[in-house]
Amino acid sequence: MMLISLLFSLHLVTAEVTIDLAKATFDESLQQFCVMQKVCVANPPEALTSAGCAPKFPPGCDCDPLASPSDSTCQAGTECVQCVCLPQGCDCDPNAEDPDRFCPVSGDVCKDCTCQPPFPPGCDCDPSSSSPSSSCSSGSECVQCRCLPAGCECDPSAPDPDGFCPAGELCRDCKCERPLPPGCDCDPESDNPDYLCPDQLRCVGCKCQNCPQSGGQAGGQGRTSDKVLNPPLIFVIDTTKSVKPDKDSIFNLTMRVTDRIMKDNINIPRFQLISFNDYGREINRNVKLEIDTPDVRAFAQKTAGLVFESFDGGRDSRERLTQGLLVALQNAPDRSLIVVFTDNGTKDLNLEKEIVRIKKSKDIEVFIVLTPAYEGRFNGPDLPAYGRMGKVFLINEVGADSFLRDVEVFEESNCL
Repeated sequence: MMLISLLFSLHLVTAEVTIDLAKATFDESLQQFCVMQKVCVANPPEALTSAGCAPKFPPGCDCDPLASPSDSTCQAGTECVQCVCLPQGCDCDPNAEDPDRFCPVSGDVCKDCTCQPPFPPGCDCDPSSSSPSSSCSSGSECVQCRCLPAGCECDPSAPDPDGFCPAGELCRDCKCERPLPPGCDCDPESDNPDYLCPDQLRCVGCKCQNCPQSGGQAGGQGRTSDKVLNPPLIFVIDTTKSVKPDKDSIFNLTMRVTDRIMKDNINIPRFQLISFNDYGREINRNVKLEIDTPDVRAFAQKTAGLVFESFDGGRDSRERLTQGLLVALQNAPDRSLIVVFTDNGTKDLNLEKEIVRIKKSKDIEVFIVLTPAYEGRFNGPDLPAYGRMGKVFLINEVGADSFLRDVEVFEESNCL
């Protein structure tokens, strides 16, 4: 009766079934050759499923992953993956409405029918995408496939933090920096030279220094501040006629100094030019403040316009350098650089003690330049006195370039 009832309920269903007679076995009870064969029906009608003769799956499902075997309703070459029959070896269905839902690991995506991390191993983002930082959290950005805090160029916690940086640079505090020379605290050539200095200190000549007049970093460590103020520059020039024209003459050396200041954009806030001659003993007659200006071009022009002449008091060889230097020290701002130009010895050596006292109290550097050659007595008292009052440059021995380099190094290595 069961067979008859089933056939009756399915009388509207037509299908072709192939029976493999080679699998027939003799049934002793029926005395017949019988074939036991599984017949699967895709999308079976309600009449069949309600009779319990075919599996019933939720909408969108092809198989039951909890069944044994789960692939029993899938075609050959496919297997049951989360109730969907997929080609063998596949983890997900790229044609599904939400292909990533097949992936059990949070964040994995469906690529080529397998679940994969969205980025290569060790990566958090895709720098080649149209929106590389979209997968990074707020406040971070994609840098070479890693999500780093905004503004960072490298990852100090990475196995190879320097690998983020151009060749030769190092990762320091999440920034790529050139390695510092031995003994240096900072890099004055970097875009942000103060970055490595403690708060309120400034990077000057590769050292972190206190520059009160230049202002500290203000906003704290890492802020790019305005350029520091370098020391004021004072020229004290012998205008007696004995100073000879030469390639290393006073005129040419001073011009090369001012040209280099302008070329290198050294930030000197104040320039003074003082001339000294020998009209006699009176210091107020011999020494003159020619210009006091913040303008390097005006300073250079005034220096180039000096007149070199000798008068009655200057008929002997020794000049009035100490008078000129004393007036310069009295007028100079603290931490200035004073450069004295002459070619001979000096009178008034009794002023040396006061010169040295003011020089130390105002922290002033003094260069004494003997050019183009020293015409005084090498075994006389003048040269030793010059050495006690400042650093002496015999231009015909050390060369003009050595002097110019020392001026530049001093200015760029000190600040106000």
